[in-house]
Amino acid sequence: MCNIRTTGLLAVNGLLWTAIGIKITVTGISGYLRLGISPSLGWMIPLSVLVFAGFYRMFTGGVRKYAARILALPRPRQPIYRTFSLKGYLIIAFMIGLGIALKHIPGIPTSFFAWFYSGLGLGLLSAGVRFLRCWWLERNRNSMTDGNGTASL
Repeated sequence: MCNIRTTGLLAVNGLLWTAIGIKITVTGISGYLRLGISPSLGWMIPLSVLVFAGFYRMFTGGVRKYAARILALPRPRQPIYRTFSLKGYLIIAFMIGLGIALKHIPGIPTSFFAWFYSGLGLGLLSAGVRFLRCWWLERNRNSMTDGNGTASL
């Protein structure tokens, strides 16, 4: 079993969310590119911003919750699957299933994927960056202490 430091789980989350965020953002941007310059951009770009703002707010709470859960794990090394709780894995499975279903429902216009996926992808990307920031801060905090919370000089 692959056991890593609990702070490493923050990095795993960060890299995973960042990669998924980039992939979904690229899908959204390619939707915009397929549409080309059109009057509908006047309402689609603001919708992308609103979707991003909603997911940013939602994912900010998730990052705090998961980072706190990871850092509270009892042992200094954990199996990599402890990155998420069971509830987290179920939510991820639901979201992936929803994304696959949306792609296969006939009649959903490209414009939907452009504005929705752009906002969602940027929200996921920002969550990934925040996980990496948590990892970086925790890693540096731990390197400045001896493990008991006292400074090691």
